[in-house]
Amino acid sequence: MNESQILLFLNDYGLLFVFSIVFMEYLNLPGFPSGVIMPVLGVWSVYSGHPFILILGVSVIAGVLGSLILYYVGKFGGKPLLKKLYAKHPKTGVKMKNIQDKMNINSGKTVFFAKLIPVVRTLIGFPAGVSNMKVSKYLVFSALGIVIWNGVFIVSGTAFAQFFIK
Repeated sequence: MNESQILLFLNDYGLLFVFSIVFMEYLNLPGFPSGVIMPVLGVWSVYSGHPFILILGVSVIAGVLGSLILYYVGKFGGKPLLKKLYAKHPKTGVKMKNIQDKMNINSGKTVFFAKLIPVVRTLIGFPAGVSNMKVSKYLVFSALGIVIWNGVFIVSGTAFAQFFIK
């Protein structure tokens, strides 16, 4: 698939594609990493005429919904899953325990900064749910982190398209 085929695909299915890919990523499912796909969305924004804010908005809504599902998985089934994780993978258990401790000290900051760290950003919903962080607080700090993360990558694509692609 060459670049023109990708842009044609995005013109036909773009916003649905944006939502689907970002939603799956924030569910921590295999797919395209945001460092790859978000800049492409920025390029698409320039060439399609779709406003940056629309693409960013769709990506943030998808990211928040995916994160919210992991939050509820943690809230309603997390403690038994963590016990199994600790038993099978003690080193990972120690890392999760450290995250839990940070969640108990300052959950808002922990979620916000975690949303800016690769890999951790898609997993933080689980410990937030296990620690019974207020869902409203989780949503606010998640959304802020997601806006920054997705925005930086989409902007990089728009800058690339405007300055380097002729």
